[in-house]
Amino acid sequence: MGQQSQSAAPLRLNHVLNPITALEEYTEHAGERYILAAEDGWLKVYSLRTDTLLGQMRIFGSQSIHGIYVPESAGQIDYILLWGGHSVTLLPESSLCDLLKGNTPPSPEELKGPDWIYDGILFSNQGPEGALITAHNEVLPIIPGKDGRPFSFGPLTSPSRPILYSANLCLLTPETVLVAGGTVFGEIIVWKYHLDSSRASQWELLYVFTGHEGSIFGVSISPDLEVAPDTKVRLLASCSDDRTVRVWDITDYSQTTVSDGLPQIAALAEARETGFGGNSEATAGNKKDSLRCVATAMGHISRIWHVKFESRTEQQTQQYAPVVVYSFGEDCSRQKWELDLDLPTSRDTLNTTPNGTATSVVTSPARLSGTLRHINQSTCHNGKNIWSALVSRKTSSSLVMSGGADSKIVASARSRTSQDEIDLNLTFDEFTQALRELSLGDHPKRPATTVKNGFNRYAFMSQNKLLMTSTSGELFLGTLGSPILWKKVEVSEAIQAGLGAFQVIRSPIEGTAFIGSAPGKVYLYTEPLGIKELAQYQSKITDIVRLGGRDQRQQQTVIVTVLGQDHAHILSYDTKTGEACQDPRLLHFDKDYSCYILTSAAYCGDKLILGSRVGVLSLYTETSNAFTMIHSRKDCKTKDAITSILPLPGSTTSFLTTGRDGKYRVYTITTPTPSSPTMVLQHEISPPLSIIEGAIFSKSPQTNTLDLIFHGFRGKSFIAWNETRCDELANINCGNPHRPFSYISSPTDPGKLVFVFTLSGQMRLHAQSKPPLRTLKQGGHGREIRAVAASASSKYIATAAEDTTIRIWQYADDTSDPRLRGFKSLAVLEKHSAGIQALQWHGDEYLISSAGNEEFYIWHVTRFESEYQGLAVVCEAGYLDRSPDGDLRIMNFDVQGWKDDNGMLITMVLSNSTVRSYRYSKMGGFGLLGVGRYTGACLTQVRHLRVDEGEGIWVVTASTDGLVSVWKLEGTEYGLGLVTRVHQSSIKSMDLFVEGDRWSVVCGGDDNALAFLDLEWNGVSFVVVGKSRVRSAHAAAVTGLKVLRGGDGVVEVATVSNDQRAKVWRASRRGDGTEGVSVALLANEYSSIADAGDLEVIAPGRLMVGGVGMEVWEV
Repeated sequence: MGQQSQSAAPLRLNHVLNPITALEEYTEHAGERYILAAEDGWLKVYSLRTDTLLGQMRIFGSQSIHGIYVPESAGQIDYILLWGGHSVTLLPESSLCDLLKGNTPPSPEELKGPDWIYDGILFSNQGPEGALITAHNEVLPIIPGKDGRPFSFGPLTSPSRPILYSANLCLLTPETVLVAGGTVFGEIIVWKYHLDSSRASQWELLYVFTGHEGSIFGVSISPDLEVAPDTKVRLLASCSDDRTVRVWDITDYSQTTVSDGLPQIAALAEARETGFGGNSEATAGNKKDSLRCVATAMGHISRIWHVKFESRTEQQTQQYAPVVVYSFGEDCSRQKWELDLDLPTSRDTLNTTPNGTATSVVTSPARLSGTLRHINQSTCHNGKNIWSALVSRKTSSSLVMSGGADSKIVASARSRTSQDEIDLNLTFDEFTQALRELSLGDHPKRPATTVKNGFNRYAFMSQNKLLMTSTSGELFLGTLGSPILWKKVEVSEAIQAGLGAFQVIRSPIEGTAFIGSAPGKVYLYTEPLGIKELAQYQSKITDIVRLGGRDQRQQQTVIVTVLGQDHAHILSYDTKTGEACQDPRLLHFDKDYSCYILTSAAYCGDKLILGSRVGVLSLYTETSNAFTMIHSRKDCKTKDAITSILPLPGSTTSFLTTGRDGKYRVYTITTPTPSSPTMVLQHEISPPLSIIEGAIFSKSPQTNTLDLIFHGFRGKSFIAWNETRCDELANINCGNPHRPFSYISSPTDPGKLVFVFTLSGQMRLHAQSKPPLRTLKQGGHGREIRAVAASASSKYIATAAEDTTIRIWQYADDTSDPRLRGFKSLAVLEKHSAGIQALQWHGDEYLISSAGNEEFYIWHVTRFESEYQGLAVVCEAGYLDRSPDGDLRIMNFDVQGWKDDNGMLITMVLSNSTVRSYRYSKMGGFGLLGVGRYTGACLTQVRHLRVDEGEGIWVVTASTDGLVSVWKLEGTEYGLGLVTRVHQSSIKSMDLFVEGDRWSVVCGGDDNALAFLDLEWNGVSFVVVGKSRVRSAHAAAVTGLKVLRGGDGVVEVATVSNDQRAKVWRASRRGDGTEGVSVALLANEYSSIADAGDLEVIAPGRLMVGGVGMEVWEV
């Protein structure tokens, strides 16, 4: 079949959300700072002050940007250097200024280099002069162009041509460039490139380092570092496949003065160009070079992609502060290291010029050694891979930034203010000594007592007031500041003795604290009045639980639990009268659980909800005489506590719970009958915390919007998390969650928080005025997207990726301003444990997903009926008809309505070559309708053809043998009615278009072909009336396919492939359709999506491609 010529292209790129492949800082004339970010071939400019996208422009037509270089004297420059693959361009600064003004300048001229480019620099602020380093260790000069071109390339120069995986260039003098290259075979080559072409040789080999046990993925040359008076060194950092960071001394001793007659250091052997042959082992000279390894450390759990030196401030240089190194890895973590140098005893060996060249007379350079200390780490991206990193070269800046495969850009926070930032580690002896010095003057230490004392419990009474108790029953009040001011709260010996035996302390509202003791007494503490007894109970107070959901500014109410009792007591304190009131009504626990221990409580409307340590939630009604439990349920699969209960703002029927199982849930109180209210689970999600301790709703005064904030633990760290924005607010290493702690945050600025805990007998307090990291740009999946689905009304878009997560989005399509377009994440679903195969919506309220391990879930999607405008998602059902081993993949499925509005017909194909159909309803669950077995190949696709009560169920499947099959359900067995070949190998994608009694089946195959099959219903069965195939529709497998529109015998289809092309085709029936179809290629555009997995029409005229990233096309 012939393919007609291409017509006017109907595809236009609307938006991309792709991996961030390069980052650079730019400062304009007035001092305003910006971030230049590369997203595929687009250059995007963000304001560092406001974190907003200011402009974007296309740099390369069909190539990602891999690097950006801005000369350090920004604001007085002519060009910015950009490169990617073989492509190189110089962007005039005037174009960047136009972009900042809201204009879109023309794309600069793109030149192709002879090889892949790894790094580049410009030699001066004016003029197009610089150098590039290629993948074969060759320096490619950038020289002024001729015939109207801004630049061109000079001749290549190299000491050897090994295959590099990384390289870095550093301008030593106006005539000399220092080059470092990391090879595939684990060696590092350091050499000089001389710009003077009249020299006998323009290259000078310095060192060949060995030691890494894998390919070198990153190298970084430090500036001159003053490590002692009049002593400078230059270092090289490297990272590798072996997960280590190494630091090397590359101070140049090769030009040491020879007035004493000593020869110069001998020339070094070349590095390996391949892994074979006579030069595959390092020579003795190379081994001496490897002694220059200063320090080695391992911290990442997988490969390390980047390593960068942090520039020193003038103060750090004067204080000879440790050298700071950052590493960025495949594990999505950013790790900070400090290098402590052990200087040689003979300092003469390190005296150098500003260029790093030794000037002292020495016989042999002493070895520089040191230790890399791990300072901290943060996992700031989703999925895998930090593809770009920026550590500011400016000595006045501490900016550290990373861009991930998830398209997210994360930056270090703005400068920390010492007044608001506290990191305190204090032993109890140090605390008591400081307290004595503060209150009594500087007295000698008292002799140690025989009674062991220590920190016990904490409660924040406000943002700057901390109440702390000791194990001996003492109370102390701290006022946070610089320094922290402590004072001892005076209590009687009897109270102290009771608190020393056991104590519980809670602060339900600012300014007050409730304290329970072993003798059964409950006290109230306020700073003006001191401590006051409120109530006496029969036995030890086991807990005091804040009763939420009511205004507590005048009457503060808590629930008190007493050891050995199966009920709880309600205790109130009136702040105006100063009187306490014990409610005579008791709260009796659920008798079905013998180990019921109260952990949380709140009112939702006029109903009281209690949460327990075993995960049981209980609903109570209230009368003037009693509280009556009317309903209970347990959704936690383990015996983990419900840690908090929080009514949704503006709702009297919906509330949120958090649990130590790492999930938060939202329930709605419904009333099927007036006398039997029940709690219905509406939402269940796992944020990135293993334990959730509590939640608040924070309203920003600037935006007047509500954010949901959690705090809890993940691993050894305390985490504060903004669930609405998917931002980490704090990450504090505290050892583990099993320790006394307290936490408070600002209700309007949740990044401003204080966290105190006990670790190894020490009180540790962390206070921050802002999060240590901030998100400049939100991202998405960090792994390849395998499925994309849009809801019936295009309200929601769902994507599923190799990271086993499902994300639900809304797409903002602003036709007037491209900067306002983008995806907003509404929910992240993390129930699957195997690779997700397919997604499909049923209406707007049901999302269905299938995966390996026979995982098949039906998600119910609704909205919260409250002031908090979130998306509510709960897994309503899971597939239970599993095979004995439960290890099959559910390759694909189709869903449609079944008999009534509440039912579904679901047909799925599994990796054991079976096709299965089920009816599903919320009340009835899954019911098997029929099974069919296909032999010889695996089924990959399935669609419903015809569903009719009188004529049965007809489905069409595609398989790995290139065949399309039509099945009919007869009784409980599917029988094959039609089999026809359309591809030579596996069918990867399929879609249908129905027109009257004609079904157009369109398939994309692993054979790079696009096939069209016309089926006709003759009243009894389906017959083939036409078949055509475009043999080389793409240069690789057709992995995604979608029918765009059709009618009158014409079908338009969009396809994507691993060849990174997006195409639109028009198929027209010839005659009556029995002679096949003629196919015209309407559009053939470069797609930035590598490893494309699926595509979907997400709105009228909008086509979305998912793979390594997401992009939206106008069609």
